[in-house]
Amino acid sequence: MKERLVRSFNPWVVVFVGMALFHSWRGSIQDIVIFGTASLLILTQVFGLYSLGFRKQPTFSVTAISATVMMSAALLYISPRHGLVNFLVLLAFVPIGYALVMYQDRAHPVPSKQDLRGRLTWAIWALAFAAVELVAYLGSKIVGDLSVYPTISVLLDPILDTPIGRATFVALWLISGVYLFGVRRKP
Repeated sequence: MKERLVRSFNPWVVVFVGMALFHSWRGSIQDIVIFGTASLLILTQVFGLYSLGFRKQPTFSVTAISATVMMSAALLYISPRHGLVNFLVLLAFVPIGYALVMYQDRAHPVPSKQDLRGRLTWAIWALAFAAVELVAYLGSKIVGDLSVYPTISVLLDPILDTPIGRATFVALWLISGVYLFGVRRKP
């Protein structure tokens, strides 16, 4: 039983739990709800407390993925930042994200040495990036000036304030999500 849980553990749990804890410390209620709920849903599934969701991870055609990315980018290009359209686009991705994450996890084959090296490389990169971001966030809070220790969101704000910046960012964000979730295969 223990081996199955370890081998089938969904790595997104670590990301979502970490983000929920960080936003709890920050006091951001909306983000606590988003990441905390996702954490609980994935954890209950991983530990076999329920079996809702797809029997296997869903896959989507390249055409469907491309159309979704292009339509979202176009909507964000023509709409003002933090406006109703932006909110509705984000809201539309809630059920899509739920569908992509909520599938019945199963035991996977033992990873090869190459897989383990790749995972380790990405884990080190992610931890280093998270540490830099945390230091910047704490530094900006201590000093009281976001320009002295800017976080990635502060650095991206000038780009995201432009329509082409928003459209490009969301396209890259969605494409990276498709890659990470592994749903780029044809059904």
